[in-house]
Amino acid sequence: SPGSLTTSTGTATATAAAPPATAVVPPAARGGTAVLTRPVQPSRALGPPMVPPGPPAWMGVPLARRAGGWVVLGAIGVGVLGDLTLRAEVAGVITAVAIAATAALLLVSGLLVTRQSRVLVALAPVFGVWMAVRESDWLVPLDLIAAAGLLLLGTSLARGGSVADLPFAGLMSRAWHAFLHGCAAPELLVRAVPDAPRLRSARAVAVLRGALLAAPVLILLGVLLVSGDAVFASFFDVDLDLDVADVIGHVFLTGLATWVCLWLLRVAGAEPPEPLPRVSARLGAVEATVVLGSVVALFGAFAVSQAVAVIGGDDYVRRTTGLTYAEYARSGFFQLLWVAALTVATLLLLRACVARDAAPRRFAVLFGAVCALTLLIVAVAIRRLGLYQETFGLTMLRLYCTLFAVWIGVVLVLLAAWLVRPWARAWFPAAAAGAGLALLLGLNVVNPEALVAATNLQREAALRTDTGYVAELSEDAIPTIVELLPTLDEEERAALVRRICRGTARDDDRSWMTWTLSHSRTEAARAEACG
Repeated sequence: SPGSLTTSTGTATATAAAPPATAVVPPAARGGTAVLTRPVQPSRALGPPMVPPGPPAWMGVPLARRAGGWVVLGAIGVGVLGDLTLRAEVAGVITAVAIAATAALLLVSGLLVTRQSRVLVALAPVFGVWMAVRESDWLVPLDLIAAAGLLLLGTSLARGGSVADLPFAGLMSRAWHAFLHGCAAPELLVRAVPDAPRLRSARAVAVLRGALLAAPVLILLGVLLVSGDAVFASFFDVDLDLDVADVIGHVFLTGLATWVCLWLLRVAGAEPPEPLPRVSARLGAVEATVVLGSVVALFGAFAVSQAVAVIGGDDYVRRTTGLTYAEYARSGFFQLLWVAALTVATLLLLRACVARDAAPRRFAVLFGAVCALTLLIVAVAIRRLGLYQETFGLTMLRLYCTLFAVWIGVVLVLLAAWLVRPWARAWFPAAAAGAGLALLLGLNVVNPEALVAATNLQREAALRTDTGYVAELSEDAIPTIVELLPTLDEEERAALVRRICRGTARDDDRSWMTWTLSHSRTEAARAEACG
């Protein structure tokens, strides 16, 4: 270009100012002779064009790899299983099959790059299989949440990250990332049309994609029109007794389940999430020390009060509170458990807000002291609930509250080990969740409703007060109740048999999709007890 000079090697370029251009008067204006006039000054440079800023990186939904067409077809098949699952009255073998099929589709899709992601997805059917075993309303929802959480976390870690380093800010970033890709999930279905040789035309491909999008709309609107107009229905020779609500329900639930499966596939193939904007405001060492020191003083006073109550005995408690020691010891469990849970949340919030260079040794000591005193509160809560159960028997609520308190105690130990090492890797959230999953797996193996039934029927006090409650448990407990009937006196045995056999009077025809091992064993036990 004019005014530039480039060396033969192309490594340096020298640029000089170009001479100003001159205006030339056309020859026709000067009798056929071109005349040069004064120089024309070049226009001032305008600079690069203004480009409006795009969305921030954490708002994008880029994909590293897109699911293939056969994987998308598999997602539609999983959607059909999801429709059957959602329409079933109870979770059964069809729910276990749907969870296993979703995990298998993710594993064979080739989208799960890291080993941790494959392990997490493979663990989901370990909890899903209990849908075909148990029927407890206290247990089955927890198994479903555990399986869904493992699938989502496994797909989120498909291309990077580790469960040993998942800070709460990172979990929020991954949750937002998953939400955005969930909104864009149908795009996988639109782009699943292969560019076959006979469809080289971009217009033909677009028409086929539009037909795929139009199909569910036409089906839904067409069914409504066929049901509402006999003449229009006669064009297609359609049965007018068609259950429109049932068809709409199948279409909607299949689409919803397919959307969820496409959501997991899109998250698995997405680029790793961008971090959310950081909050610059931080607490200083003085503010955090005041908060932690105040909590230590409060919990220390509570520990002293417990020691005084034990030493003073029944007379001291009756004199100061007006309660007997037994009444005092059996009260306040839920309040103490709330204190422990809120303390854990407070410690995590302080750990996130305190500046990283703010007296790490001092905070390690304070965090450890708060965790130790909170463990004392948890122990007191568990002891009080144990005394309550010894008097009034065991229920599902009391059992789950006790197990939750035990889990809080384990979480406190893990939290103390994490907090006393300043700014270590963020392994605590995964460790706490892993402890909860291990506890849930143990519950599935033990069968909690059978445990409650056996505990109450073996206690004379519970037999006098909670025999009716035992009969109201789910089918998971009935085989155990029937097994223990011979140990009861005649009146109590007759009352339980009437309650158990009452269940055979209702229509309980169940298909293979809702079969569970618990129901099968319950039918055999009822046949033995009721004849």
